[in-house]
Amino acid sequence: MQLRKVFLGKPIHWIPWPLIAVLFVWMDKIHLHVTRFNTFTFALLGISVAVVALFLLTTRRGEQVTREPIPEQDGGQGTGSED
Repeated sequence: MQLRKVFLGKPIHWIPWPLIAVLFVWMDKIHLHVTRFNTFTFALLGISVAVVALFLLTTRRGEQVTREPIPEQDGGQGTGSED
């Protein structure tokens, strides 16, 4: 199996995740979520906005960033069990 089919998207989309993990570990080490909850919350919000902006700015309109949809077996009728 090709890694390109497993890890969809550009390498620049995968680079932030180790950086985010390092930031989370650092914030946990200094107990930011306990001592300064508001700062922690705004840091999470800022990181989230930055990552979404990175994805939007580096992806062209119409470019595929997800897998192909899985075809429905039953024609797409209902989601529960059949009676």
